[in-house]
Amino acid sequence: MKKQFSKFSENIRLTESQENDAKTKYTGVCKTLHKSYYENEYDGSTKLLFGSYKTKTNTRPLSEEQDIDVIFKIPEETYEKFKNYEGNGPSALLQEVKEILKKTYTTTDEIKGWGKVVLVKFADNTHNVEVLPAFELEDKTFIIPNSENGGSWDSFNPREQVDTFQLSNGKTNSLTADLTRMMKTWVKNTPSLNYKSYALLNDIMAYLSNNYKNGADYSEYYLVVRDCFHNLYINCDSSQDSHLATALSRANKAVTYFEEDKPKEASLEWRKIFGNEFPLVTENPINESKTRVFTTPSSPYAYGKIN
Repeated sequence: MKKQFSKFSENIRLTESQENDAKTKYTGVCKTLHKSYYENEYDGSTKLLFGSYKTKTNTRPLSEEQDIDVIFKIPEETYEKFKNYEGNGPSALLQEVKEILKKTYTTTDEIKGWGKVVLVKFADNTHNVEVLPAFELEDKTFIIPNSENGGSWDSFNPREQVDTFQLSNGKTNSLTADLTRMMKTWVKNTPSLNYKSYALLNDIMAYLSNNYKNGADYSEYYLVVRDCFHNLYINCDSSQDSHLATALSRANKAVTYFEEDKPKEASLEWRKIFGNEFPLVTENPINESKTRVFTTPSSPYAYGKIN
């Protein structure tokens, strides 16, 4: 399934125009805030991108829930002002940020401040921006507002997972990013499944730290994905159990069909997992003899679920 997995990986990556749209959106939001909080010209230093748009593990087609995570670094005096605020200082900070953005983004669908962030929602099929106002400490971690339960100031280290991801992605020759995008596509194609992106990424990095450490060719991706589902299944909690069991069953069928020279049936099983972004094979080879070499995972899995 080398050709199909190569095309699938291409199908779910953002296009150049989508990447440019994302950059335009988050740059505009942070530049607007910079003008209100700083006297100098905006140069990008008060912005910090994190999450999937930093690791480039975002996927298409775009969805309503697909937000760009970006930190806007507030000045120390702003942090001190709201830290000493009578009442819910974190909520007051988020509301101030919201009001500043509303003056510029008057035609957006919605701007709202909630929890820890301010969400700037743009038109459908474009990128929303989830901006997190935060005060950066000397150790490069952040203090962020949490407006829930009366308000608090929490510690946050967005660089930690990004650094871990980049290390994993380098060692696996970009397999970490490819596999993460594919597994995110499975999550999007499974509406009843609750699997947070940061948790999924951590689980994938843990899996790859013991398997396919040096990456894999597209010709091996069908095994990489099947083995990943198996690894997630034996380690998952009960809320994800049935979804992963279904995905693993379909992946096993797909592998079996492919090894029996039935790529059409294999592609249909992969489409049950990933949706129509996975290319369909329209017919099986006729009277064609092939010899394939199959890759064995670097460490054998125990069969059965870990309790």
